[in-house]
Amino acid sequence: MAYPLSRAMPEAHSVPLPTSPVVWAGYARRTYCSCLLLAFLWAMAITMLGFFFPLGITHLLDDVVHFVPGLLFVAALVGALALGKGIGNDFKYVQGYGTIKRTSDSKGRTVVSVRGRRIVYAAVLAGLFAGCLIAAVIRVSTGHWLGFLVLAALALVLLLPALKVGRLARTVWQQTKTEQRIHRDIVASGHHSVGTVVAVTNEAFTVDNRAMFHVDLEYETGGRLETTRIQFFDYPVWAPALGNEFDVWTDPERPFIEDRIVLERRYVGQKFAKFEDVPVSGDHSSNADDWDADHGVLDGGFLGGGDSAGEDLGGGTSPSVQLLPQWMVDEADPQGPSTPKGARRTRILIGIPPTLIAVAALAGTMLVPVMVEDVPWWTMAALWFYTLLTLINAAVYWQFMVRSRWFLRSGVTFGATETAVFAGFFAAGFAMLTTHSLVMAPLHQEIPWTAAHMLTWAAVIGALLVFEWAFTSNGWALKHLNAEFPAPPEAIQEALTGHDGLGIEKLESEYGYRAGVFLCT
Repeated sequence: MAYPLSRAMPEAHSVPLPTSPVVWAGYARRTYCSCLLLAFLWAMAITMLGFFFPLGITHLLDDVVHFVPGLLFVAALVGALALGKGIGNDFKYVQGYGTIKRTSDSKGRTVVSVRGRRIVYAAVLAGLFAGCLIAAVIRVSTGHWLGFLVLAALALVLLLPALKVGRLARTVWQQTKTEQRIHRDIVASGHHSVGTVVAVTNEAFTVDNRAMFHVDLEYETGGRLETTRIQFFDYPVWAPALGNEFDVWTDPERPFIEDRIVLERRYVGQKFAKFEDVPVSGDHSSNADDWDADHGVLDGGFLGGGDSAGEDLGGGTSPSVQLLPQWMVDEADPQGPSTPKGARRTRILIGIPPTLIAVAALAGTMLVPVMVEDVPWWTMAALWFYTLLTLINAAVYWQFMVRSRWFLRSGVTFGATETAVFAGFFAAGFAMLTTHSLVMAPLHQEIPWTAAHMLTWAAVIGALLVFEWAFTSNGWALKHLNAEFPAPPEAIQEALTGHDGLGIEKLESEYGYRAGVFLCT
């Protein structure tokens, strides 16, 4: 498997999104699994049309044969629409770059390239085609020929686009892996030298809170000294200064071909410029007198080693928290680092609500057949489905509590598992509402309340609280993930973005700090 590198290609028309091999593998795995899940959700949603037509959705409660497919249709459709939005954001890190979408004259954000969007299109079309095909088979097996003809026609219409876009998506994935392998091979066996920054221009434009610079870099390759100007993006807290160093790798056989040059910025041991003192656009500075210790060069450290978290770095126009990588913002704590005992206690506290909901769901679902009569199979299926999702969600929180390397590197997030629990909440909730003995009978005092009623109600209603908990606790969680294991921000940034596959391992061995995709999402 190939990995992207932290590169800044000369005069690139895109924004490099540097990731370490560990982080890249997490993004690649998450993108692949998300595409499979997206195709499955669209297939399941359309398959349900084999049991009912949307025009008759108002009559779903009249017949459970239509109600269950209708419920699955809505749940799968909502899940597919929500999931599809995040795949492009992940895949741009797999590609190693994003294209700029301007939001104002001075700001922009990165989006996945046009060819990268084919990954999502392919997953959607594959799901739609498979769903239409299966739904058509269901219709013909039940003798509904009109529905069969409509769905079969849709499947035929989708066949060619699905095949074409699927082939293009596979090509994009293979090209991405090939590009990363080429750069990895250049680093492994190419000519290495250390480049030095000899001039800097601040272009007064930010992308994803990273400032755009043009940097003149001087390095040796092919037996001669070269100077190249690169379009370079970094957080203002690490604004480049004269004398900053880059690792430069070139292909020995083609040392002067720009797309065979790999650049990677060094962070540890470097001095950075105060952002407000970086030359503005149109005033390309290479005068060392403008960059002495009294005019903007800072020792490496948190917020440039001298500024506090409450000060501005961008000429007094932007709060400093907007000029930092998200993991640094999340970990910042005005009260200072937590004690080891306090950090562990907080991680346990964060995991308690999802665990309680999972325990209640499991106990209630197991007690329903014993304590409650006349519960149909589809209600039990919905309850077990919901229980399984709550158990998975609780397990994810426990992985966070113990700072599991797998969890931090896998790409799994609280938001993803909680969204699944929320989808299960709708399935279990609607199934319970249509089951008289679980809702209306105890409310009307036709039957006594039992532990099964109370536990299942608590578990389902608790999904609303836990869904909100996932998003409110995420920043809180990151503050205490590594609170007792502080590490220099430059060392963290270099480990998260550097080409060294052991960079994150070294970060942990030296400081105890554990890093992965979880810090970057």
